[in-house]
Parts: sequence; C-alpha cells; structure tokens
Amino acid sequence: MRKFNFRRKQVSAKDQSLQEEIVNRYFDDLDLGKLPEANDHGVEFNSDKVYGRITAQIDGGKIKTFKKQWLVAASLLAGLCLSAYIYRNNILDYVSPITTRQIAAANGKIVNITLADGTKIWLNGGSKLTYPDKFRGDRREITLAGEAFLDVAHDDHQSFIIHTGAVRTQVLGTSFNIKAYPEDHFVKVDVLSGKVGVIAAANNAKKSQTVFLTPAQEVIFNKDNNQVVKTQMVDVDILVRWKNGDLVFKRMPLPEVISTIEHRFNVKVDVDINLVRCSITADLTNKSLETVMKVLSKIVKGKAIQDKGGYRLKGKGC
Repeated sequence: MRKFNFRRKQVSAKDQSLQEEIVNRYFDDLDLGKLPEANDHGVEFNSDKVYGRITAQIDGGKIKTFKKQWLVAASLLAGLCLSAYIYRNNILDYVSPITTRQIAAANGKIVNITLADGTKIWLNGGSKLTYPDKFRGDRREITLAGEAFLDVAHDDHQSFIIHTGAVRTQVLGTSFNIKAYPEDHFVKVDVLSGKVGVIAAANNAKKSQTVFLTPAQEVIFNKDNNQVVKTQMVDVDILVRWKNGDLVFKRMPLPEVISTIEHRFNVKVDVDINLVRCSITADLTNKSLETVMKVLSKIVKGKAIQDKGGYRLKGKGC
C-alpha cells in the first residue's frame, strides 16, 4: 500500500489515525503506484496541499461527498497534466508535424543555408543535406552527404548531431568542416572552434569509439575498415577557404585534390596509381580547369591528357 507522510496541526492520536486511514485508502483506490515517478519527469506531487484540502472537509472520519467528487476530478486532471507533460513531444508532433527537407549543391556551386535554430551551413559542390524544418526534444539531427562547413548555434539542452554514413559527429555549439562524399573512402572532420566528438562503429561490432577534437585538429576515418586512420594538427583556415570560393591546397594528398577538382569543375579526372602518394600545395583560386590541370601535371612531373570530356593525369611521381 502506498503511504504518504504528512505535516499537520495537532490532533488526538485517535483522530490522527482515522484521518490517515481515510487519506491513504483514497490514494490506494487511485492506484497512483502505476504512475511514473515524479522526479523522473520534473513534476512534483505536493502531498501537503492535497492532505490539507482533504482533512479540511473531514467530519467524524468521513469525507463529504461533494468534496470527494471534486478531489477525484482534481486528481484525474493532475494525471492528465502529468501525461501531457511526459508525452508533450508526441502531442506537438501531432499538432505541428516536423517536415523533413533536403537541399543539394550542384557541382561547381556553393549553397548557404540557416537552420531553424540559427545554425549556419555552407554546402560544397556535389553535396546534399537532409534536415528538419524545426528541432524538438533534446537533439538536433541532420544528415550530410558531401562536404559542409557548419557554424552550429550553441544550445546546452540540445546537442547537434550530423550523420554521415557510418560516422556520427556531435557538438553543442561550434564551427567545423566535414568532408564525407559517398564515393570517397574516408570521412574527414576539421575543427575551427569549440569541441567536437566523432563517433564511429568499432571494428569489433556493436561498441563505438569516440574521438574528441579541439580547434585546429583533424580526424580521418577510413570507411572501408571502420577505423580512425589518424588525428593531426592542421591549418583549418586554409581548409575551409572553399566556402568563399577559393581553391587552396596545403600538403593535401593528390586523390583528395582530384576529388575537390571534380566537384568544383564537374569533370572526371583519372589518375595513374603511381601518383596517389603525391602531396599537393598550391593556390589555384580563380584559375581555369585547363590551368589547374597544367599546374598539377608539373607538380607530379607528368602531363594531363584530355580524355572523353575529362582528363587523365600521368607522370613519374613525386
């Protein structure tokens, strides 16, 4: 039987026992034990106030009929309010449904968008973003395929989660870059400000490993074997200059440079296998595709051959 402790005015032991018996029998009839615990949902049941209202109407150990009916109604109302609080998000979803939206940046284009919470996102060419028109609950979640720079609005009560295939990036409020094109073998996260947690499925199945990054840090995740390749310090300012239309590389692996060029110029570029270990440092901002390919061919000590509307990069290696 559910018991309640009460603070009250001084009464005789006999009257006190009788009053407690009546009140506890009343609460037993309501079967409050089946209700969720108040503390779990931030709702407090004030037993002192309820007791005071009940005992004020007690006459000879009996609750007046009209007052008992009122108390039952009040209890039902309290139950409804508690249920409404617990399932408030479900109710809101019914009254005001969340709409999922999608935006894409064509190759050679950069698209800027501001989400409902104030988060600003720049989408690089060939990228696609899926997001809700409003955020509800304790998480803000979006899905990205491609590359994006995010300036996330800070919210201590709603973490921000970006899904990119097998990798999940989670923050409260910060700015960082994610590169996760579906055709690439890697996911790369670079942090400009704040702190970012990158979570990937571990190699041995259900457990996860989280890599935390702070400003100027980068993590590279290999999608082929579900493992973190490395974390390192980087020049983030250069890495995110693409959102301003710049095309700058600093010690970047040639395959990643080629991926960037393909999305920037909407062209296909094949590379000889012996060139994949080459590292590129160059500022190619505002340069034509023809000039870009000429510069790359000099760096790899080879030549760029036009082939079926695209290019093939050949050379001795670096």
